[in-house]
Amino acid sequence: MAKITLNQRRHIAIDVGTSKTKIHIENLGLVFNAATLVALDFKTRRVVAVGDDAKKFVGKLSGSLQLKYPMKRGVITDMAMLKLFLSAVLSKYKNELDGAIVTLACPTSVTTLERNSLIKSIKELGVYHVQAEDDVKLALLGAGVDITKPNGYLCLDIGAGKSTAAIIATNGTVCTKWSKSGGNSMDLDIIKHLKSKEQMLIGEITAESIKNSIATLIKTKEPLKTSAYGYDLNSGLPKEVILQDKDILKIVQSTFGNLTNLITTVLEEAPNELAGDVIKNGIVVTGGVALIPGVKFYLEDFFEIPVRVAKNALTATIDGAIAHKELTIEDMEFSSQKEEFF
Repeated sequence: MAKITLNQRRHIAIDVGTSKTKIHIENLGLVFNAATLVALDFKTRRVVAVGDDAKKFVGKLSGSLQLKYPMKRGVITDMAMLKLFLSAVLSKYKNELDGAIVTLACPTSVTTLERNSLIKSIKELGVYHVQAEDDVKLALLGAGVDITKPNGYLCLDIGAGKSTAAIIATNGTVCTKWSKSGGNSMDLDIIKHLKSKEQMLIGEITAESIKNSIATLIKTKEPLKTSAYGYDLNSGLPKEVILQDKDILKIVQSTFGNLTNLITTVLEEAPNELAGDVIKNGIVVTGGVALIPGVKFYLEDFFEIPVRVAKNALTATIDGAIAHKELTIEDMEFSSQKEEFF
């Protein structure tokens, strides 16, 4: 029987995010793009639903049903639940997993111990090899930057649970910092704002909808408007308010103020030569929050260097994980040669 080469093995890309998890299987495409969420019956410990099917239960729980978030604010809060989540999703593709090579996008906030534990749990599903890479590095690759060259680029990946700023060069993360400022922190600030100003209580899904509808960093010709529904804290009755972009402008500006501090910290720690590269090459912005209008102009005005928001900002990390196949194979071949040499 002919030996299967590494290039002949199926490649699987996995991006585990606070808000969403994306899984791409070679020749099948994107097989999973849904919430990182598990609906669990705590009495039987049975998984009732995962992903967007589990999200339907938010705010509507009854009986012994619980919602479990394996990751919060960019940090793994329940490793056992994350393993259960990935197993539930990937178990549908047992044939594709057999002997496959996996590129796993991992937040820089995840510890080495947690990375190894994740790698082990995925390998137990039957794959041949799992390679964990920094998600911010893969996001830069997915945005179209050749990360293998000795040329420094700064990537700001603004996700739901956390934001990461990193300088990447020669296929490595030279320096990186992360912050809990991101999409979820904005949602929570919107909830607090409406509770204080309107005496109105809304949920996280409503807050996210408000952010997606009217969050902006630039003035628009016509004010952005949206309706918000919740409960009046005084009467306890349902309530509706009409919000404009100006109502949450300070919240958006506060979040991006934190992100400029994050970038500044990374630049201060960068080697001089790489800092020079960043001034020349600018900042590449990825992640869902990067799509807020005015991000490019806000950061360019603050840092006075070029800023590019990736066209595929929402999918840059998984796109990078897919594109990393050849680099993953090269690393495997190098490790194999090194073992033979020693």
